[in-house]
Amino acid sequence: MSIVAGRFAGRAVIVVGGASGIGAATVSRLRAEGARVWIADRVEPDGGDALFIRGDITSSDDVDRAVAAVEATAPLDVLVNCAGLPAPGTAAETDDPTWQRLIDVNLSGAFRATRAALRVMQPRRSGSIVHVASDAGLVGMAGQAAYCAGKGGLVHFVRAAALDAAPHGVRINCVAPCFVDTPMMRAWIAGQADPVAARADIDAEQPIGRVGQPEEIAAAIAFLASHEANFVTGVALPVDGGVTAR
Repeated sequence: MSIVAGRFAGRAVIVVGGASGIGAATVSRLRAEGARVWIADRVEPDGGDALFIRGDITSSDDVDRAVAAVEATAPLDVLVNCAGLPAPGTAAETDDPTWQRLIDVNLSGAFRATRAALRVMQPRRSGSIVHVASDAGLVGMAGQAAYCAGKGGLVHFVRAAALDAAPHGVRINCVAPCFVDTPMMRAWIAGQADPVAARADIDAEQPIGRVGQPEEIAAAIAFLASHEANFVTGVALPVDGGVTAR
């Protein structure tokens, strides 16, 4: 996880969903490596020196406006999309609004962000796009029907979009983390009948013996976004402590 000084020097980056969790860790990582970073999110982050653009990934206008704001000052080199929502429930339990909301954020939002970035990256024949998917996009999980559908769709969208973008010099990849110690995960644990036992159970379920840290996911994102990964595209990289190796 060592910082690679100057790896993103002079490069313009936008992190969608960069106000907290994995997104915030990614912002910190890329700034430490020299990037000029814009955060696009519904809520403004607490502190930090990254530029902020308020917007919602469910709105094409908001996404297009965020990319245009970066392009007004510098060519967009990297887009990282960390926006996402959880929603436990079986196929029988999940109602229409929950299904639609998860697909709109977790899958359609990734499509909107990718489309907006490609429109400016492809003519320059340069750029990198990295999405945050999930181990739930690689394997089925009980009680996660809508979440698995959205993240699974995202993984295959990344593969298809990467093939389309490759002749135009743009790479598209995603990371697939499992449980990560973010505000979203902590809120879910707090809502359990026995939060202490729930956290212990989650840690015990991971082959590596603990949940991931946002900084560990950010390190993988930084690699995929960097020139070191110039021959990597269409990849769904598990960063999951071994969960999907089973």
